[in-house]
Amino acid sequence: MTVLGPIEPNTVGNTTTHDHIIIDFNAVLTEPIDSKDISKMDEKISIDNLGWVRFNWASSKDNLKYDDLEDACNELNHYRNSGGKTIVDVTNIGLGRDPEKLKVISSKTGINIVMGSGFYVELAQRKNYTSDGIESLFESIMKDITIGADDTSVKSGIIGEIGCSWPWTDNEKTVMEASVLAHKTTGLPLLIHPGRDQYAPLEIIEFIDRLGADLNHVVMGHIDRTIFDYSILKETAETGVYLNLDLWGHESQYYPLAPETYMPGDHERIKMIEFLIKNNFEDQILLAHDICTKHRLKKYGGHGFDHLLKRIVPWMEMRGIEDRIINKMMIKNPANMLTIQ
Repeated sequence: MTVLGPIEPNTVGNTTTHDHIIIDFNAVLTEPIDSKDISKMDEKISIDNLGWVRFNWASSKDNLKYDDLEDACNELNHYRNSGGKTIVDVTNIGLGRDPEKLKVISSKTGINIVMGSGFYVELAQRKNYTSDGIESLFESIMKDITIGADDTSVKSGIIGEIGCSWPWTDNEKTVMEASVLAHKTTGLPLLIHPGRDQYAPLEIIEFIDRLGADLNHVVMGHIDRTIFDYSILKETAETGVYLNLDLWGHESQYYPLAPETYMPGDHERIKMIEFLIKNNFEDQILLAHDICTKHRLKKYGGHGFDHLLKRIVPWMEMRGIEDRIINKMMIKNPANMLTIQ
């Protein structure tokens, strides 16, 4: 299901499975690492401060929001020209979702856009957002899927990204219960934003498995910034969930949202893929950029939505990853994941 209606799985094509075409990400606004730089938080992005923004990307208010329609079309045109066909935009409640804009952008660019549903992390929600209980949350998600999101006729084609903090909050667990129920009711895939701990994905998987989720139709996001121990990675893969390595191009190793850890580089993501392939998990690998800040858009000096197709795919080929496996990761696996069960 795309913002322009349903399409056949064999027309999905090259797909990034976690990105944000427009977003308001100010829920994660964080003070810069150097307290003397507080005043820079209000500066517009320019060539003069781009280096600072790249390091302190969660501390620039201007960096955390972009919603210009023309800019979005220009960015997606680069993706289309590189061979891109579909983008899973998991901008949902708490992240500034705009269904009508996504519909216009899809029409203008020819890119299939699959829109997310559900709730991001508790930090991004209004107070007492779960006070009406699981049934109300479930009905909200179901409305997105069956009628249209945010009082439009534009339907969601994926449940996610469902936000989980670390430690996982009770309200987020309530949202997850409602999300799993919608996933079971509609046959749509469930895409999860795990907390920033290596065991967070396994904790969530155990929880949703008890609720009856179809683990083969669940996407565990942000694997590359979450799991560094390959034994934990293997254990997670053995559950059968899709593994979304979805931060390609995010080369700022300092991670302001979890400074005790770090953001891996693309070379580490490739090594992770090679490990998964070696251990026969190639059918579970998904790839994306999770572009959610201006500094990663081409207009502002970033890598853009074509990064995977223009640079990473050729690099993987140079390292000996077979074309058939690349096609699985970019086309076949996303199509299987997005197909309504």
